[in-house]
Amino acid sequence: MIIRVKKFFFILLFLYSSFFVLGSTLAPFMAHIGKYDLSAHLTFLYIYSCHQQPDRSFWIFNYPIAICARCYGVYMATMIGSIFAYFEKLKINNKIIIVLILVSCMDLLINLGMGFRAYNTGNIARFIAGVFIGIIIICYIDKIFKIIGEIKHEA
Repeated sequence: MIIRVKKFFFILLFLYSSFFVLGSTLAPFMAHIGKYDLSAHLTFLYIYSCHQQPDRSFWIFNYPIAICARCYGVYMATMIGSIFAYFEKLKINNKIIIVLILVSCMDLLINLGMGFRAYNTGNIARFIAGVFIGIIIICYIDKIFKIIGEIKHEA
């Protein structure tokens, strides 16, 4: 039973993440071909899920992707990671997860300034930190399902 729930959850997470990755990437393409209304509607879809600062977004055809580089990385990693989790191919140990958490926190702290003058790490570093955050999210969701499965198995 728990395995079916887990698989269903990861299918939903894949679809949810795909909505963000594909829709936000489609927005600059629509603007490029002159479909400005559709591009604006796609961009508006993500207004409450991301700050959408153009200087913190990747650009395609001289138009920004509808979400920032960090969010793009998070959604990209959750989209791909949910496929691995669905097929039980997610094999990341706790030491690697701790390293991913530390690197992600370093990027966030550097961009926030740690009480000092903030430093702009750039969109590539933000994207990589987002990918790490997405991997961490998938790993912990997978671990939660494993713990629930063990508890159900013991009962």
